[in-house]
Formats: sequence, structure tokens, C-alpha cells
Amino acid sequence: MKKKKTPQYFIGKFFKFLLLAFFVIYTLFPLVWLLLSSIKSKKEMYNFPVEYWPDHPTLINYQEVMGMGNFGRFTLNSFLLALAVGAGAAVFSLMVAYVLARMDFKLKPLIMGLFLMTQMLPGAAGFAPLYILMSKLGLVNKLTTVMVILIAGSITFGMFLQLGFLQSIPSALEDAAMIDGCGRARMFRHVIIPLSTPGLFTVFIFQFLSGWNDVYTSVLYVNDNKLKTLAVAIYSMIGTYDINWGHVAAGTTIAMVPAIVLFTCMKDVFIENIGGAVKE
Repeated sequence: MKKKKTPQYFIGKFFKFLLLAFFVIYTLFPLVWLLLSSIKSKKEMYNFPVEYWPDHPTLINYQEVMGMGNFGRFTLNSFLLALAVGAGAAVFSLMVAYVLARMDFKLKPLIMGLFLMTQMLPGAAGFAPLYILMSKLGLVNKLTTVMVILIAGSITFGMFLQLGFLQSIPSALEDAAMIDGCGRARMFRHVIIPLSTPGLFTVFIFQFLSGWNDVYTSVLYVNDNKLKTLAVAIYSMIGTYDINWGHVAAGTTIAMVPAIVLFTCMKDVFIENIGGAVKE
């Protein structure tokens, strides 16, 4: 016998739907506003009262942004940076996670605590001393410097994320491989890495997007126009006395495309991997 649905049930459903609708509008409104702003003319951008829908949609902002010098180079630099940060963070964080998950030593709790403490410190706290160090080493104005700094800063997050995956791998597999003659390095390469693919993939997506969207580290360490990333190029559109919001909106919309495509294509695997990490 089916349970009769009470008025309280329908009221609860209504408020759940209302809350969900509010969340969807709250999330999508900035994206819709950004897209509409990118197809407005400069005159329409500053109209008052505000016109949400442009009377004469135009792609001039996209043409001008993509026509500016080195746009292709900026995009390539962003892709190379994001790819290096995603791959480097995934591999190095897996190495650290493996040591902490499988090996027992006296300083292990202290090292875990130090890693956790780094997550509590604001990133800006290390900008000045790190810049002085890199400047003395002659590593300023190099894209590889930005890659190394972003990879180093993402290892802790990736390590904690991959600990869950590593703890789900039976240690008997490693013992069997070493009995068969595998050394520690070969066993890690042929056993641990293939079995840790979900964790590697998840960390790669997180840090790829982080590297793609990075602004502050790139602005701080890169001055050469040929080494600028797309995010920095968009940031440079904001002048001291004038801001072309149409260009900023168009550039930001273009910069969002790779992230949207990547997450749309990989969302099922991503959600499954995150669920596995949380479950373990």
C-alpha cells in the first residue's frame, strides 16, 4: 500500500525546488551576463539604465581581441603551462602520497603535519621571499619558473587527494611484484601508476584548470610579452584609467572554452573518481 503524500511533503518538495532554482540562477547569471557583455558595443556597455540584452549584437570585441598581437602565442603559453602543471602535479603528488601511504618512519606524522600546515597559509605570504630567491637565482622572466612554482604549490592538495586511492590498492600486489624480482622503482612504474590512474586523472584536471586560470604567479614572474599567458593578457586589458569591458568579457569567454570543453567531456569519469576517493 502506497503511503499517502501529505501537504508537508509537497511543501518540502516546493522549497527544495525553489532552493535549487535559486542556486542555478545564482550560478548561471554571471556566465550569461559575461556572454551578453561580450557581444555589446562599447556604447551599449555604458548605457544607463542597464540594458541586459544588446539591441545590436556584434562580434567586434572577439575580432579585436583575437586580432591583437600574439593572441595565438598567449593561448599556446597557457596550454603549455596548464599541461605541465597538471602532469607534474599528478606525478609528483603520487610519489609523495605513495611514500606516506606505504612507508613507516619516525618523522611521518611531523611531515604530514607540515604538509597540512602549508594548506593553512595564504599563498600571498610567500610571494615576496620566493620572488627574491628566484631573482637571485636568475630564474625571473621564465615560463618554466611559473611551472615549477605552481607544481610545488599543488603537491599537497594532490597528495591528500591521492592518498585515498593508494590506500584502496592491496599491498599484496606490491609484495608479489617484488617477490617476482621487481625493484621499488619498477614496481611503482608498472603496478602503482596503472592502478592509480583515477587519482592521477583527477589531480590532472584540477591542476590543469588551476594552471590555465593562473594570473598572479604569471604576472609576478613573467615580464616578456612573448611569455605571457592568455589570463595575463586579459588582465592587462584593465588599464589604470580606462577598462574596455567588452574586450575583457570577450577574452574571458574565450578563455573559459577549454575548461568547459574539458570538464564536459570528462565529467562522468571525474565525478566517478572523486566519488571513489571520498568513499575510500
